[in-house]
Formats: sequence, C-alpha cells, structure tokens
Amino acid sequence: MNDRINNENISISRYFLHTINDKNRELIMKIKSLSYIVIDSTDISLWEAYSRDVVGLMKNEEKSDDNNLFLRMDESPYRFHVQKSDVDKYHLGGFELSGKEDFEGAKKELSEAGIEFKLENDELAKLRCVEELISLYDPAGNILELFYGRSEDQSEFKSSQEISAFITHGLGLGHIVFGTLEVEAAHTFYTDVLGFGDSDIMRMRFSPDPNDPESVLYFMHCDNPRHHTVAMMQAPTPPSGLVHAMVEVETAEQVVDALDRAVANNVHISSTLGRHMNDKMFSFYMQTPAGFMLEFGYDGIQPDWDTFETTNSPAPSYWGHEFNMPEA
Repeated sequence: MNDRINNENISISRYFLHTINDKNRELIMKIKSLSYIVIDSTDISLWEAYSRDVVGLMKNEEKSDDNNLFLRMDESPYRFHVQKSDVDKYHLGGFELSGKEDFEGAKKELSEAGIEFKLENDELAKLRCVEELISLYDPAGNILELFYGRSEDQSEFKSSQEISAFITHGLGLGHIVFGTLEVEAAHTFYTDVLGFGDSDIMRMRFSPDPNDPESVLYFMHCDNPRHHTVAMMQAPTPPSGLVHAMVEVETAEQVVDALDRAVANNVHISSTLGRHMNDKMFSFYMQTPAGFMLEFGYDGIQPDWDTFETTNSPAPSYWGHEFNMPEA
C-alpha cells in the first residue's frame, strides 16, 4: 500500500482541525476485532517452521503457495499471512466491522475526519477472504485495513502442537503493540476516529536515569471484551515495524510447553515468564523471524466495558517478564 496512499498526505492536520471544530460529533465506527496481520518475509520457510514447530499454528494448504503462507488459529481461513518480500517486518493489520452498514459508516466517519483511504479491489478482497475492504494509514505510519464479511474455513482447525484452542472467538487474533514518537496523535486517531476505548494508561521510564522523561503507553480496546487489541508505546518505531503481537491459549501448561518448544528450536526468548498488571496475562515473549516479538499468553481478563474504568498501572508486570532483547 505504500505506493497507493502517500503517507505525507494522510491529512492529520485536517483531522485535528475537524475534531477541534466539532467536539460533539457522533462516532459511527465500531471495530469488532483485529482479524489478521500481514507480515513481509525474505524466507517464508522460516515462518513455516516457526509457526509449526514452536507456535502451533496450522498451515492453510489450499491458500498457501511459494510466495504466500497462510496460517490458521481457528475456523478463520487464516490469522497470519506471510508474504514473500525483500524485507522482514510487520506489514499491516486487518480490522473487522460487523457488516455492510458499519462498513459504510466507517467510510463516512473517515471522510468527515479528513482521513484519506482507498477502496480496495475485488482481487485483494478475495485474497483476504472478505466482502469489501478499505486501506489507510494511522498517524504513526502503520497500514490498516478495515473490512466486513469474512468467510470461515470449512475444515477443522488442528494445531500442529496439540494446542486445544487459541482464544479468538469473538475476540480476534489477539493484540498488537506499536512504537511511535507520534503517540499522542496516534492515540487520538484510534479513540476519536476508530472508536477504540482506553483500557490502561501507563507511564514509565525505560532508562535508569531518574532525570530522563517518562514515556506513555496507551492500551486500547475495541468492541469486544479483550483487554486491549491495540497499544501505542512512546518510542521510536522498531525496524520490524511492530513491538509485539500476542496470541492466547487456554491453559498455563500450554504456555510453558510453548516456551519449551521455543528453547528446543533455538528461538531467542525475549522475556521470561511473568504476569502482566493491566490485563493479568500470564505469558512469555519470544522473537519471530520478522524481528518483532510474539507474546504467548494465558488468562487475560475480559472486562465489562459498561462498568470498567480506565486504569493507570504503575508497572508492566506483577512479577517476571525480565527482558533480554537480542543484539541488533
């Protein structure tokens, strides 16, 4: 999409001018979930081995070919699409809307906010297994696709590692976390235009120097009970395009088993086991072939948003999650 929409013409200034002049406008958009992510890869075979031997995903044999690897977690035709490229990095995220009416409402919301988007063609819609979709940039430069009408795969999901199930029903793939120095603009875009809500706002200092400024992290939920679907971290965008993605399983034992598989397959463990403070997730982090981390977790909370109040967690975790990033 980089050559389809000029990121410099995303009209962020027009968006802010609009929101300043119309604070009482009614939000139309309700995003159901993060449905899929697309990943660029110089060597798809690395992802095939990683997804099979470590993560426990299922290859969609019918859709995959030499240049595309489609990976399943559930009844969806895929949740991860790895495409042949000359770089290794996160490419985009696909977000689901409930139907045609919500899709048209989303286009109206974006137009009123002065945000440019592109209605994609039938060929891409077929590849994505959706009825219709649009693509756009957020203020941090991340590509998003908004769509409705995703088909389901008719065959049963069978994990390559005997994982009973990934927690996706009604919740989507999991969550993604971006790093950006445009964190305030990005946060406002996701809440005021895309309709996300704040779950937790964390402020922390990444440096041991007490004189260094704190960084803010916004954890945001969409229209489902998962604690957060998108998070924004005040930090430079990593070369991989993403800080991490998260997948969730049904038991703590399956998390520990995944950690054992990662170690056995010489995957770099980015973080020890731990329990997060905001979403209560029991998890560890490991590197992916694209360079971003994959959080493998269990037991994340599912708040009732009608009664939930945004929290301000004083730290990322109650215990554990000691990070050891690979050398560049």
